[in-house]
Amino acid sequence: MPIQIMDTDYITEMAYQTIVIADLISDYLKVDVAVMSKDYDNENDYLNGVLVFVRDIKNNPEDYLDYWNIHDEIDIISFIRSLEKLEEHIEMVLGTPIEKRGNPPF
Repeated sequence: MPIQIMDTDYITEMAYQTIVIADLISDYLKVDVAVMSKDYDNENDYLNGVLVFVRDIKNNPEDYLDYWNIHDEIDIISFIRSLEKLEEHIEMVLGTPIEKRGNPPF
C-alpha cells in the first residue's frame, strides 16, 4: 500500500484560506505554509504546525525576512500585524469542528 501524503488539495475551505492569507502577506510565506502540508497526516496537525511556524516568524520577523532577502521590500510593522491576523485565522479554524469548515476547494 502506498504511503499517503496529505496535500493542500484535500484540506477544507477554511483551512485553505490560511494559504490564501499567507499569500497576501508574501509569496515566500505562501509557499512555506503550503509545502508544510506534506509533513502532517491530518488537517488539525497541519494547522497546529503552521500556527507554531507563524508564531516563530512573528517572534523573529527579521530572521525570516533576512532569510528570504526581502527585508527591504516589506514593512516589518505591517508584516507583524499581518502575521497576527493569520494567527487569529488559524486559531479560529482550529476552534471550528472540521465538519463545519467547508469542503476542499479543489
